[in-house]
Amino acid sequence: MQKPAHIILLFLSLHSLPGLAQVSYSTNPETGLKGWKFNQADMQLELIQRLPDQTRGFFLARGFSRKIADQIARSCVFQTIVRNTGSGNKTENTDKKAITVSLKQWRIIMNNKITPLKLKENWINEWSLSSVKPAARHAFQWALFPTEQTFHPTGDFNWGMLSFGLTPGDTFDLQIKWSIAGKSHQSTIKNIQCAPDKVRRSKPRIKTR
Repeated sequence: MQKPAHIILLFLSLHSLPGLAQVSYSTNPETGLKGWKFNQADMQLELIQRLPDQTRGFFLARGFSRKIADQIARSCVFQTIVRNTGSGNKTENTDKKAITVSLKQWRIIMNNKITPLKLKENWINEWSLSSVKPAARHAFQWALFPTEQTFHPTGDFNWGMLSFGLTPGDTFDLQIKWSIAGKSHQSTIKNIQCAPDKVRRSKPRIKTR
């Protein structure tokens, strides 16, 4: 059966052998938003573009000022899902198959420079108590992906927004790291694109006599 035209598989390895990284790329035919899905052994990561206007509206509705909501929205935000696809049963020690992800170890590679992500803690440290109220801070912390989390086998997962601190339309590589039973793993996802800032602006009215 032929795959849909909007799905393109990009392989980071020449063979689909267990343990080797595989990345699939997709475009939503209705919204045009792009997504990247990474799989290596039991580690699965999915990144889905969010339009800045979508993120802007989300935080405006939760009590953020227009200025700060716009800063967040234009920082290259992705909806992010991490899942442990490994198997396990009651007789096994599933801790040996648990995947730990720390976003502090992830790096952006762009224009021959390597930089860290802009995590929720970085944002919060920038805000004065008067600029972002406690309720808005709480909503922000829950909306963003956890900075560190452990995922157990048989489908344990979590999702949330991830801010890269880049500008709309930027293209970058993402170096990701995770650990299983204390052993560190690393891979790179190439050519990820930040969503453009498509803001609907009303056309100027033409005066008529």
